[in-house]
Amino acid sequence: MPSRREYFEASLKVLAEHGFTGLNVGALCRELGVTSGSFYHHFLGWPGFVTQLLEHWESRQLLGSPEDFAALMDLTLGLPHEAEAAIRAWALNDGSVRAVQERVDAARRRAVGKAVEGIVGDRALARTLTSLGMAMLVGHQQLASAGEHDELTELLAEYTRLVHSRAGG
Repeated sequence: MPSRREYFEASLKVLAEHGFTGLNVGALCRELGVTSGSFYHHFLGWPGFVTQLLEHWESRQLLGSPEDFAALMDLTLGLPHEAEAAIRAWALNDGSVRAVQERVDAARRRAVGKAVEGIVGDRALARTLTSLGMAMLVGHQQLASAGEHDELTELLAEYTRLVHSRAGG
């Protein structure tokens, strides 16, 4: 029987492949090769599952030192980009998902902003560069074809050069 974590990981995979409209108990159980009874063994119902899935996704964000810019860029490369694009689309249609998405975005802004400010030494410039980085990430996630993230490596390298070129204000 799959663990809760395995359900959450399978959910991110289903989100990545089928979007938020394709995520349901049946799709999840097919992905894991189990019956719906297994799902209901772990979760009382769909709304509770969604809450726990979003808590799981949110808790995985920004692990590591938020002051280490290079580590944040590495974490960014490792994000489940297709699933994140699906979560963002879901957030447009569901207020509870939107609330989690907004918290994740705010946490990312704080962490990246702090790291960038540590490099550039100017809070206003750091806010601008952080907004640019967030827009780049979200835009890439929305525009990239499934699994096509080589360009993100190049984008993050250029973003890193930009931030470091502004070192010291």
